[in-house]
Amino acid sequence: MSKEQKEQLESKIQMHIDAEERNYFKDEHERRYKIERRSRVLVILGVAAVLIYFLVVMLPNGLDGNNTYLSLAWWSDSLRKNMADLGLLFSGKQPVYMQMITCRFVIVAMVGAALAVSGTVFQGSMRNGLASPTTLGVQSGGVVGGAIYVLCFMKEQTGIFTQADVIAQRAAMTIFERYAQSFFIMAGSFVAVIFVVSIARIAGSGKVSSIALILTGMIFGSVVGGVTGLIQYWLMLNDTYGTKTYELRYMMMGTFSRTYTVEHLLLTGVPIAIGLVVIMLFRTRLNMLVFGEEDARAMGMRVDLTRNTLVAIVTILTAIVISFCGTIGFVGFFIPHLARRVTGPDFRWLMPASALFGAIFMMVIYYIATCVNYADNINFMTSLIGGTAVLIMLIYYRRKSHADWA
Repeated sequence: MSKEQKEQLESKIQMHIDAEERNYFKDEHERRYKIERRSRVLVILGVAAVLIYFLVVMLPNGLDGNNTYLSLAWWSDSLRKNMADLGLLFSGKQPVYMQMITCRFVIVAMVGAALAVSGTVFQGSMRNGLASPTTLGVQSGGVVGGAIYVLCFMKEQTGIFTQADVIAQRAAMTIFERYAQSFFIMAGSFVAVIFVVSIARIAGSGKVSSIALILTGMIFGSVVGGVTGLIQYWLMLNDTYGTKTYELRYMMMGTFSRTYTVEHLLLTGVPIAIGLVVIMLFRTRLNMLVFGEEDARAMGMRVDLTRNTLVAIVTILTAIVISFCGTIGFVGFFIPHLARRVTGPDFRWLMPASALFGAIFMMVIYYIATCVNYADNINFMTSLIGGTAVLIMLIYYRRKSHADWA
């Protein structure tokens, strides 16, 4: 090889090395930019969640029953009273209404975060954008468990009870008597998950595919929904205005009317917070699981143990939500898709973004519901707004040729 040819070859090699270095630094710059952008998004969502919480606590709502006319004078008087009560609360005093509002909206935010993260985990672990606590039968199983308790074990009460009577009656109960229905709901959710997974495994000859699991969950939910509807119909025919009928109706409609004390906050917020923290620790493993079971096993992950642990945790979270707040639909299905549009599919960022989006969504929806006197039918509000948003997203991204929008 002549000297000129050697120089040309060395020049080509150097040009190739320079091009690779430029691409490397370009990719590294893009990676750092994406990380910084996602970090900013999480900070913005966190600040927005805190600001919205203080706004919904401070602004007038219809929970006190005095929003008949919604006049400007009512708004100004209610806002001034809320500001004064919040100042008393921070000073160590305990104004009853403000304490109820602050505890309730913390629970509302925690419930939204729990449902959104549950949907994110189901969609990631099943590798299917249709998976959610509703489509996998978790909510349906919890509702039928609560319905069985109402029908067979709940004591019928007669007469007119004031708020003081209800508080005194609850204080005389043991912890099991007070939350027996919650235990039935949690048991129903776990039985539903075990049943759905078992049927999907039998149908798949030992293997569980996401399609079989979702189809089984949807069929199970439809059948169980029919059973719950029959129980409700029977109660309405035989005891139209009884406490059992109202109990089942509130559980199916979704309500936060029974979450207003520090005890409720501890019983719902603490388990949900622990569950969310544990799930956040599984973010990188969920990223591995998305690539497929074989690849995840090749990277050293115990796939079955990881998936079963995640499903158990989100089942507990969903059962806690149903136990205290009833059925709340579309949050676990819609919010993960919304968060994915902002942060991308990386669960290190998607999981906290889903939690924050879910908290913001639930606080805003519940505040709107209180202003229009629909606070005892949250399921209707979330289904209406969440379903409409999903349809808009579907049409928009399909028109933009984003076939992988889910």
